[in-house]
Amino acid sequence: MKAGDIVYSIAISQDGRWIVSGDDGRKATAWNADTHEKVRHTEYGNVVYAVDISNDCTKVVAASYDTTDNVRLFDISSGTELLPLLSHRKVDGVKFSPDGSHFATASYDSGFRVYSTHDGRVLFDSGTQGSTNSSSVVTPLAWSADGQQLFVASEGKITSFNISDSSSSEWPIHETKYSASIASNGKFIACSAGSSVSLWDCMSHRQIGPIITHTAGIYCIALSPSGGYLACGVGNNITIHDLRRILPLEYFGSGVSEHPHRAIYRSHPSTVHCFSAPTRTNK
Repeated sequence: MKAGDIVYSIAISQDGRWIVSGDDGRKATAWNADTHEKVRHTEYGNVVYAVDISNDCTKVVAASYDTTDNVRLFDISSGTELLPLLSHRKVDGVKFSPDGSHFATASYDSGFRVYSTHDGRVLFDSGTQGSTNSSSVVTPLAWSADGQQLFVASEGKITSFNISDSSSSEWPIHETKYSASIASNGKFIACSAGSSVSLWDCMSHRQIGPIITHTAGIYCIALSPSGGYLACGVGNNITIHDLRRILPLEYFGSGVSEHPHRAIYRSHPSTVHCFSAPTRTNK
């Protein structure tokens, strides 16, 4: 799947029908995941570092590194924009809440915001507090399972924001010298910084399990839907960890089927590759 420009962000719909990518060519592109055909694209004024698809697989939010008119919400099937253009400068992360009623944006130097998906109203603006201050491409946002807490990663810490009362708290992570990326299944957070990953309870904010270390820097991470598997992009390789071996069972979703041959999508310069994960049996 040829994007034509360096791909910096990617999201896959939960029903497996859609892929959305953001690239250095200032485009957010929707792809048909079955045919690998490009369906449509939306142009921006700068690099598109952030894309996400709602859990009901109907909406896309995408944001660029512009200073104005850089956040867009649109229908994934028709491409129709659902809100007027929104502005939050230098966005490097976007994320829908689990029920899709909110979405959040995170900025390099202008903190994070929570918007209403219904009308685009700003429900919370942190100001400069909570800015990612990232010197590299990161995934800085995650939600708790109930959608009441938003987690924002920045250098050396994670900030937790409570939607119901607009309160916030923060805690230091395992590594303070590198930009952090986070992924969550709603019950725990995987946080990568430098060449290692730490795991955190979403409710208590306590570290759980051992720190997972690699010999080289980690560029990106992703969790399977239940949280049972952690994928780490390390150099030119993808390493998959079975977290069920190191965390209690209550941290993993119930009723979620994870097949060993599910397709994995990987972006590398201007190409998106689709391939099958190897079969692995755990006894």
